Amino acid sequence: MPGPLFNFSSYLGAVYKGVPGALIAYVGLFGPGVILIFAIVPFWARLRHLHWFKVILNGLNATAIGLVGAACVILWEDAVKNSADAIVFCFTGSLAMVFGIQAPFAIIAGGILGAILSNDVANLGQVLFCAEL
Repeated sequence: MPGPLFNFSSYLGAVYKGVPGALIAYVGLFGPGVILIFAIVPFWARLRHLHWFKVILNGLNATAIGLVGAACVILWEDAVKNSADAIVFCFTGSLAMVFGIQAPFAIIAGGILGAILSNDVANLGQVLFCAEL
């Protein structure tokens, strides 16, 4: 199912040229991925059994995990303002990475914890995390 990027591209195409623009923008963003999938499928049965291909996929997975980790560090710097933010960030990350909880459930649990710690409910952990000097 297409995500927000596809919807946004269709919206921009519609704003620019109406329905034909929306279709062109959608196909322009969605098309290359579909073409790549259909181009790889015939070779996949043979490739997935090759040792060097498995090694490449392991490297790509490690790279993706590293990029997600780097994104978390960047988000930490901008998103974490107080102790409650840090608690929610660490709690949600721990659920997903340490305990293997699926991401949607970890995010929902983090949202519930964030709501509980907010100013409007329990007002816990609202001390500045990194006070600027």
